[in-house]
Amino acid sequence: MAANFASGCLVDSLAAEVNLHALNPVSNNTFQLSDIVTLMGCNMSLNIVPLMKAVGQDYFVMNVDVPIVAGQSAYTVPPRAIGNAIRDVVLLDASGNEIALNNLAREYIKIQFPFNFIPSIWSFGQYMTANEVNLYNTFIQSYTAYTLRFITERRPGALTLSTNCGQITSIVGNVVHLSFVDSGWSTATTFDLINQNPPFQSLGDNLTITAISAGTPGTITLSSLPSGIAVGQWICPAMMSCIPQIPYEFFPLLIEHTVADIARALDMSQLLAATNASIEKFEANALKLARPRIAGSPKVIINKDGFNHRLFGGGGGWR
Repeated sequence: MAANFASGCLVDSLAAEVNLHALNPVSNNTFQLSDIVTLMGCNMSLNIVPLMKAVGQDYFVMNVDVPIVAGQSAYTVPPRAIGNAIRDVVLLDASGNEIALNNLAREYIKIQFPFNFIPSIWSFGQYMTANEVNLYNTFIQSYTAYTLRFITERRPGALTLSTNCGQITSIVGNVVHLSFVDSGWSTATTFDLINQNPPFQSLGDNLTITAISAGTPGTITLSSLPSGIAVGQWICPAMMSCIPQIPYEFFPLLIEHTVADIARALDMSQLLAATNASIEKFEANALKLARPRIAGSPKVIINKDGFNHRLFGGGGGWR
């Protein structure tokens, strides 16, 4: 039983609960917690994340802003993008306004032989090649006063046991005291700062350190403190998390999917059948909890000040 809510959100606790559900005896011949975490990670990627995307409530949407470099045409898709996919690419001006870029098909930007035909100005935009976004044309490639914004969906951190991370016990200046600092970490290692409470978001990505003292406990010195850093949060290797970065209400579904994997591996047909039934029920309930995120009805505003309303005796005003 977890000592508190935050510890109950750790991958360790969920993996232990999988053992409980599967009645899996703990021995050298059965699944260890690290094995279960691996199975849980697969289920996060292939079951939980697609289910949450299907909800269509923007749970993972994030902005990644990249400076435009003069003369550079190709920009790599952000490494945390789910499925290496991008929802949109826009320009960002100094005031924070998003400016649309046309999503171009390659056929639209070819010069037509034998005529030296130059595509119209409407070809101004971007197109994809492999894992890169390419800016077209050379005019836009010199827009260094703007920023390139990738609107994408953030991949939750890969699951890892809390023994691979350190929990913050105190902060003195830029020195962060942790419950554990791995001897394999160095100043070349980068880290994510994970909130121990819902929504379990990362409060800092790819944090760099200038000094390290390994041990239990240990310390790291951050190059700069991210906003919101506090005692109790977790420092994990970059792109990893010891807490599933999904709504807390999805934890039981993640557990059931993993129990089903173990039941299949151990040829436990009755457990597998029961678990599959639970998965079906849990998925239906999870969808009810996840959608809509804002329960209130949207306010519909009808503009009665339009030209036709004035011309034909409309009353004007807002409703």
